[in-house]
Amino acid sequence: MKWLLRLVVAAVVAFVLWEAWQRFFVTDETRIRRQITLMTRDVEKGNVLELSDALAADYSDDRGMDKSTLLGAVHSFREQYDLLSVHLSDLAVTVDPDHQKGQAAFTAKVIARLKGSPTDKQVVTNHFDLYFRKADNGWKLTRVESPELKLE
Repeated sequence: MKWLLRLVVAAVVAFVLWEAWQRFFVTDETRIRRQITLMTRDVEKGNVLELSDALAADYSDDRGMDKSTLLGAVHSFREQYDLLSVHLSDLAVTVDPDHQKGQAAFTAKVIARLKGSPTDKQVVTNHFDLYFRKADNGWKLTRVESPELKLE
């Protein structure tokens, strides 16, 4: 019984230390980078439910999509492709001085293979601008701006 109490105390101490580390040493820029990584992974896996949690209710983009339209587009895209890989480069994250809004800019390269096709098709986008807003449960994506997709 004594070992169980020690185990519980150790778990509580570890949790408190983890929360303190996250609160005092992890920057908002790092949190936004982590959010982008998680959203990229959700798109690659087709996990629309988790992607939905990362989007603000008032999400919009320069193509006229709202939150539900974007989620439907991701689901439809994942239905058409077996493999999907997203590679991000030149990621730059900035946070406003009030720490309530943030922006991210990057270059994305998407490699996808149609279902039943043995060859890969590459879709390259030169640039994306993402806009985030801080919410009670983390950073939420509010807007995306990007040029037209270029097929190679």
